[in-house]
Amino acid sequence: MAFERRHIEEPTDAAGFIDRGNRYSRNGVYHKAIDDYTKAIELEPGSADAFYNRGCSWYEVDKLDDSIADLTRAIELDPLADHYYGQRALVYIFNDQPDLAQADEEVCQDLRIRAQEG
Repeated sequence: MAFERRHIEEPTDAAGFIDRGNRYSRNGVYHKAIDDYTKAIELEPGSADAFYNRGCSWYEVDKLDDSIADLTRAIELDPLADHYYGQRALVYIFNDQPDLAQADEEVCQDLRIRAQEG
């Protein structure tokens, strides 16, 4: 019996492009992930998750300024998402911006503490 590859339909909405982008990213296919996150942003410009995920993929391909820009936009759209600050802190470290990294780590920790306190 021959192996048949299941045809995956092209996404039609932002969530579909984010989902496929996440699958590309998990498999290290970052440029395709970036393309899908970009399509999600075109369809839904207010999607903090799309900006966050694209920012993470930019980091993986060493486009640190693009990563910081997308992570900053994600934070603007959802300022209570602690992991957005944590990821941007990591990128700041690799971009030789330790003061900004420290500031983001502090915000990340503060948000986590507040979330635990309810």
